Amino acid sequence: MKFNDAVSGLFFILFALLLFYLTRDYPEMPGQSYGPDMFPRLIAVLMGVGGVLLVVKGLKEWSSTPLLELAEWTRSPRHVGNFLAVLAGLVAYILLSDTLGFFLTGAVVLGGLTIWLRGREHWKSSLLIAVVTVVAMHLFFGQFLRVPLPWGVFEDYAW
Repeated sequence: MKFNDAVSGLFFILFALLLFYLTRDYPEMPGQSYGPDMFPRLIAVLMGVGGVLLVVKGLKEWSSTPLLELAEWTRSPRHVGNFLAVLAGLVAYILLSDTLGFFLTGAVVLGGLTIWLRGREHWKSSLLIAVVTVVAMHLFFGQFLRVPLPWGVFEDYAW
């Protein structure tokens, strides 16, 4: 999927304005002429300038470049289904992980996605891959990096 540069530039300009606005309440640093808002605002200004340049370039090419050009995969029902399945898995994880926990939600979502993407004939190995991956992710993120992953229904067994 490819957007005309004017559309991308407009997005960058709007994001830059939002970033600049959200840094308005950053506290002043006593004894300094700059504060913690300087770096994010500098990035916002540069992003806005880049956005303006993209808008100018996109407007020059407006007649020869379509507003939106869809990639080849968007014409394949199977590929669109795969894309939607991944999005559904992400939404399901977001909605269910606090209640069910990382282990259960992750294993179900990842297991469902691997079965969907690899085919039903590989369901046993897909479930094994999902369980091993979820355990490895929990060890790496939950134990090694100390990212607080939800335990959900396994709260009584948390280590």
